[in-house]
Amino acid sequence: MRRSRRSLLASLAVLAVLALAGWVRISNYPAVLGSGELLPQLDGDSYYHLHRALETLRHFPRVPHLDPGMNWPRGAACPWADGFDLGAAAFAAALGGGSPARERLAIALWPVLLGLLAVAATLRLARTVAPGARWRGAVLAAGVAAALVPEGVLHARLGRVDHHVFEALVMTLLATWSLRRLPGAGAGAARPPPSPLRIELEGALVSAVAVYGFTGSPLYVAIAAGPLAWAALRDGRSLGSGGPALLAGGALSAALTVPALLDHGQLLSFKLPTLLQPALVALAGAAILALAWCARAGAGRRRARCWGVAAGAGALAAVAGALAWPAVREVQGALTGWLLHRDPWLDAVGEFQPMFRGLDGAAGWLRAYWFLGWSGFFLPAAAALVAWRLARGSRRALGLLFVTGCVTALSLLQNRFDRVLVPFLAVCVGLAVATLLRLAAARLPWARAPVWAPLALLALYAADPPSRALLLRAPRAPLAAEPFVEAALDLRDRPPPAALAPGVFTSWDSGHQVQAMSGRPVIVNGFGSYLDAAEFSRAEELLRKGEPELEAYLAEHQVGLVLAGAATLGADVTTAGGVRSFAAGRLDERYMVELPLSPLLVAGSGIPGWSVHHLAHLLPRFASTGAVAGMTFRLPFLWSYERVRGAVVRGTAPPRARVVAELPFTEHRRPHVYKAWTDAASDGTFELVLPFPSRYVSGNVRSGDAWTASLEGGRPVRFEVPEAAVRGGATVVVGPVPPPVPSR
Repeated sequence: MRRSRRSLLASLAVLAVLALAGWVRISNYPAVLGSGELLPQLDGDSYYHLHRALETLRHFPRVPHLDPGMNWPRGAACPWADGFDLGAAAFAAALGGGSPARERLAIALWPVLLGLLAVAATLRLARTVAPGARWRGAVLAAGVAAALVPEGVLHARLGRVDHHVFEALVMTLLATWSLRRLPGAGAGAARPPPSPLRIELEGALVSAVAVYGFTGSPLYVAIAAGPLAWAALRDGRSLGSGGPALLAGGALSAALTVPALLDHGQLLSFKLPTLLQPALVALAGAAILALAWCARAGAGRRRARCWGVAAGAGALAAVAGALAWPAVREVQGALTGWLLHRDPWLDAVGEFQPMFRGLDGAAGWLRAYWFLGWSGFFLPAAAALVAWRLARGSRRALGLLFVTGCVTALSLLQNRFDRVLVPFLAVCVGLAVATLLRLAAARLPWARAPVWAPLALLALYAADPPSRALLLRAPRAPLAAEPFVEAALDLRDRPPPAALAPGVFTSWDSGHQVQAMSGRPVIVNGFGSYLDAAEFSRAEELLRKGEPELEAYLAEHQVGLVLAGAATLGADVTTAGGVRSFAAGRLDERYMVELPLSPLLVAGSGIPGWSVHHLAHLLPRFASTGAVAGMTFRLPFLWSYERVRGAVVRGTAPPRARVVAELPFTEHRRPHVYKAWTDAASDGTFELVLPFPSRYVSGNVRSGDAWTASLEGGRPVRFEVPEAAVRGGATVVVGPVPPPVPSR
C-alpha cells in the first residue's frame, strides 16, 4: 500500500513538472497568435520550417527537397534533413482536421511537444544516473531545471518551429541509451538490465531518427559512442555493445535518405542529407565492434588484435580516402567549415559564434547568463559535486560527466550547442543540489525529504532574472510584426501587378520570412552560401554597387520587388572607408554620397544639396511601422519597392541650371518630400526619369496631387505624373521652368 502511494505521488510529481514545462512554453501565445496571424518566433529558420512543413502537408507524406522559391530563379535543394518537418506535418495532419488555421496551430505546437518530450527524456536520464530510489528528489530537480533553463524554454516555445529542440531530445536519448550500457544502478535498481536485443533495437531506432531529423547528428552519435567504446573494451561483448545498433541505424537512415538523394542527386555532402551521415554512424558501430573483438582476445593476443585492427583501419582509411576523396573533403569541410565556423558566411552568423568571442569584460559572461541562467555558472561546481559524490561508485555518473563535458566544449565553440547542453546541465544541477541537501541532512534531518531538491530549484529559477523574464513577463498582448514580416504580409495581401516579375530581393537573414509569409520567391535566405556560394556573394555585394548594376541584376534574376532600408543598409553596409549611414541622429553626408544605393534608406529619394541622385526605377509601395530610434526625422526601418520603368519627364530651363523636382508624400500619415534633380544641358533641355506617381495610394504610402519642378529660389511649375506613365515609361512634358526671381 505504501509503495503504491509512493508511486502515485511520484507520478503526480512528474506530471507537475511536465505541466510547469508546458505552461512556460505556451505562455507566449499572445505574441504568436494574438494578431490573428501565426507569427513564428526568434528568427527566419522558424518561418522556413513552417513553410516546409506546410508544403510537406500538401504533398504528404513526401517531403519537398527542391525549392524553386529560393536561389531564384534557379531554385535549390533544402540543406535540412526531413524528419523534423515531416513530423510537424504528420502532427498537423493528425490535429488539423483539414482546417488550415488548425494545421498552422499544430505546427506551432510541434516544438512544444518536442520540448515536453525533452523534459521527459531528461527525467529518464536522471533516473538512469541516480544511484537509487532515495535520489528521486534529484530526478525531479533535474526535471524542474530542464523545464526552466532559459535556452530550453526559448527553443521549445510555441511558434519556435526549429530543429534545435529536436537536437536536444535526440542527444538526451542517445546519451541515456549509451549510459544504460554501463554498470551502475538507477532508480529502478530492482529491475533487470535491458536485454542485449533491446539495447540494439533502441540504439538503431534512436540513431536513425537522429540522422533523419538533423544532418549534424553523427556528431552526437560520436559523443554517445564514447561510453559504448569503453564498455566494449571492458567486457568484449558484441551483441548488446551498441555496435550492431549503429550499423543498423546507419542502414535505416540511409534508406530514409533515398528520397532526398533522388531529388538533389548528391551522394556525399555534409551540407545536404546524403549517404555521408549514415556512413559515419555505421563507422562508429564498426569501431565499437572492432574494440569488442579486441577485448575478447586473451591477454597474449589482445595487443596483436588491437594492432591488427589499427593497421586494418588505417589501410582501409587510406584506400577509402584514395577512392572516395570527395567524402574525405566533405568530412573535412564539416569539421572546419561548419563546426569550426571557418566558412566566411557561418563565421558571421550569431548562433555559430563561440560563447565569449569578441566580447570584452562582462559582456560575454552576461550573454552566457541570459542563455543558461544561474545554473550555467553553477555547472562546474555541479560537475565537481557529481564527480566527488557519485562518479567513484557509478560508471554511469562518470559517463554523464563525459557527455556533459563534450557538449559543454561544443557550446563554448558555438553557442548554438547550449540548447543541446540544457538536459545535461539540468541533470548535473539536479544531482548536485540533491547532494548538497543530503549533506545538510546531517544537521537538518528534514532536508533529506525528496521534495526539497525540486522546490529549491524552482525557487532559484523563479528568482533568477532570465528565467523570471520568461515566467512572469511573457507578452500579454500581440506584438508588432518585425519589418520584413510586415512587408511580406503586405505583398501577400496586396499583390503587385501581375506583369511585375515575381522575385523579391532582400537581405539573406530575412529571406525565409519573406518567402514564407508572402509566398514569393527570393534569391538569398537563411541558408546563406550553402545554396549557391557565387550567387550569395553577388547578392551580398550588390548594395555596394550602383543603380545600373542593380537594375541589370534584378532583370537577370526576374526580380520585381526590393525590400531595403535602414534594416539592410543601416548597420551592415558601409562605404569603402567604413563610414556608416547615421551620425548624431542624421544621415551621414559622406555615406550618402559615396554609396550610390544609399537613397534606399529614404524611399529612393535624392538629396540635391549633396548631389545624391534618386533611384529612377524603384517605386516605394510600403513603409514599415517601426522606425529608427534617435533620428531627428522619422525614418522607417524598411521600404518595399516595385521595379518600374519610370515616367520620362522632359522640359526646359536656363542652361546648366539645377532643376529640382519634388513630390510630397506620406507614410503612416507622416509627411515627407521625395526629391529628384538633374542639371539642364547647355541648350536648356533636361530629362528626369521619375518612379513615383502623383495621386498614388499604396497601403500606408500616399503621394500628393502633383509634382513641382523649380530652380533654387524660382517659381515652381506643377505637373502630374500618372501611375500608367510610371509603369509604362511614358513621356511627360513639363512647361518651361522659370529662372529665379532676382532679389531687389
